[in-house]
Amino acid sequence: MKYSASSVEIVFDEFIRVERARVRWEQFEGRMGQEHTRYAVRRGESVGVIPVCEKTERIVLVNQFRYPAAGEAFDGYLWEIPAGMVDEGETPETTARRELLEEIGARGSVLTPLISFFLSPGALDEKFHLFWTKVPDCLRLSSIGGNRMESENLQVKLFDRRTLIGMIKKNLIQDAKTIASLLFYYSFVSTTP
Repeated sequence: MKYSASSVEIVFDEFIRVERARVRWEQFEGRMGQEHTRYAVRRGESVGVIPVCEKTERIVLVNQFRYPAAGEAFDGYLWEIPAGMVDEGETPETTARRELLEEIGARGSVLTPLISFFLSPGALDEKFHLFWTKVPDCLRLSSIGGNRMESENLQVKLFDRRTLIGMIKKNLIQDAKTIASLLFYYSFVSTTP
């Protein structure tokens, strides 16, 4: 399948970059479609890690404030797996190890890649890489984590499978990457009933 982009211009460039372009793409019948204006948020690659406690099989999540999610009906605090953006020169695995240490203060044993997917391809180019790892001693985790240099202040908490599935069903976990990641892990990796 082919596409062409013309008149590409950067309309915003700070923490994220926003592009506006005139785009045409190949239709399934084989011809090129009409040109349309499209916007793309250029954010790069990101990672997430499912930290699984070695002895109890519980999973560690962090609760943090997300300004874009805050509004009249929601306070903006989301339960999430440890996650972050891949810095220039880093591999997704290196980022996953860094985020695990920064957010929950732990090092995993073997970091296993699971799946990669686009988070919101209607607007974002962000490709997400999911890993999981065993954390040797979850009892030593602090209840507060995060990278102070980035003003992170994260609540760190352990959850069993039943509680996490219940939280997803009751809409208490509202972060899409976390929902997809946990359901993938429980469907294809975990042997815990």
